[in-house]
Amino acid sequence: MQYVIEENIGWLVYKARHVLKKKVQDKLKYYGISSEQWSVLNMVYTKGGCNQKTLAKLLFKDGGTITRILNILETKELIKRETSPYDKREFLINLTDKGLDLHGELLKVMLQNQEEINSIFSRDEKKQLIFLLDKLFSNLDQ
Repeated sequence: MQYVIEENIGWLVYKARHVLKKKVQDKLKYYGISSEQWSVLNMVYTKGGCNQKTLAKLLFKDGGTITRILNILETKELIKRETSPYDKREFLINLTDKGLDLHGELLKVMLQNQEEINSIFSRDEKKQLIFLLDKLFSNLDQ
């Protein structure tokens, strides 16, 4: 049996992730935000009021990476950390008004990007791809 990288699912998923990330980063560059910052900004919008640990888990990032991204977003005045009313040691992350405005602007860009990517596949192909990737994830995430 021979190892053929072009037939390795891990390599193909990595390659697809790399190409998709570059496409997103090219679109976000104008706004001065990275794809990682966008993913955190969007997750804070979606799950506002959650803590850093929850964000890390939802985004498959380690604590240090989330801290670094949150520090950048805070410096840009896009998020704010607020002490939890339930635990004074915990901070809850929310968007600022500036963050909400930027999220609204970027959401249009990201939805357009999603449409462009989705147009590559027929409806059935997209459903099948989602099914197969979910199957891969659920079997590996144990």
